Amino acid sequence: MNSFRPGKFHRDRIPRSIQRFSPTSALSSLQNVDLDDLKAAGKKLILIDVDNTLLPWRAEEIPPDTLEWVNRAKELGFDICILSNTRNPERLTRISGKMGLDFIRAKFKPSTEMYLLALDKYDHSPSHAVMIGDQLLTDIWGANRTGIDAIWVKPIGKREFIGTRVISRKIEWVVGRFLYRYFQADGADAEQRPGFFGRQVVRQFVKFGVVGVLSTVVDWGLHRVLLFVVPGLQEKVGNAVMNTFQPGAQHTAEAIYDAAYGPLKIGPVLLAIFVSYTLNRLFTFDLEDRSASTKQAAQFYAVALIGMVIAVTVSTIVNHLAKGSVESQFWKGSFFGLVAGFLWNFNVQRLWTFKQKG
Repeated sequence: MNSFRPGKFHRDRIPRSIQRFSPTSALSSLQNVDLDDLKAAGKKLILIDVDNTLLPWRAEEIPPDTLEWVNRAKELGFDICILSNTRNPERLTRISGKMGLDFIRAKFKPSTEMYLLALDKYDHSPSHAVMIGDQLLTDIWGANRTGIDAIWVKPIGKREFIGTRVISRKIEWVVGRFLYRYFQADGADAEQRPGFFGRQVVRQFVKFGVVGVLSTVVDWGLHRVLLFVVPGLQEKVGNAVMNTFQPGAQHTAEAIYDAAYGPLKIGPVLLAIFVSYTLNRLFTFDLEDRSASTKQAAQFYAVALIGMVIAVTVSTIVNHLAKGSVESQFWKGSFFGLVAGFLWNFNVQRLWTFKQKG
């Protein structure tokens, strides 16, 4: 994960629901695992993952510092065993032979099978073993299920099995965000990181939401006035739309309302875009350089107009499909249109229109 930080986790404080994924510590590399500390803690058996822990994924050349660490662990009297989910046992055999280590392949981690086989093979209890690996969802979880302490190391490289990269790492990122709430960074590697609401993107999201609420008041309020307050406007617009696009259709009250809903949404949305641009420029993204306002206004309106199409389309579809009174349909359609338009607008405006230079 991109926010990997070395240090220790306060496992006793972590909620049980995610404690199963928590290592005792996170380290920048295998070489940062202090063998003397492990020995002092009574550890006798080191269980270790292969890919992105001992060496890069699919590689067979052993990094010199990895080999040096393994040899020192042997000198200190540790039993060492590789536990791997690899689908290439021939490669695993070659790697373990080069390092002079045994390996166990059985039911894939996080199953406890490999861990229990290793404990039985070397005749050690779980308290005397430690697992070292780069994945929370396999190496660390499997160790915790077996009662073995686990050390999480930063992956050596970015290349890995597509399933790991696309699925496991995404879940790991989410789990890691929770685990790091119960974390003490190492002194040399400690980094002062803002709390959740101290992050710029979070502050911008909240401000964007506040502006969105104000813009929505303009949008929904004016839209409602046009639909339900201005005498005869709904009927006039609805009939005109039906006569143009649905000639011969029966002009029921519901059909007229449906036909008028979309066209009467356009004006309020355009006004709301203007309010949103002005407030987001000066409040959300703190931009005061007037020389850039023309270009940014054009970008903002381009993005917002697409957002308008998304919002109007979603709200119109939901309004048409929703059950209940026309008032109920109105609020349901407006809500879902708002959510769709908001997500589009925030992400594209932040990453394109108001992207900070430099």
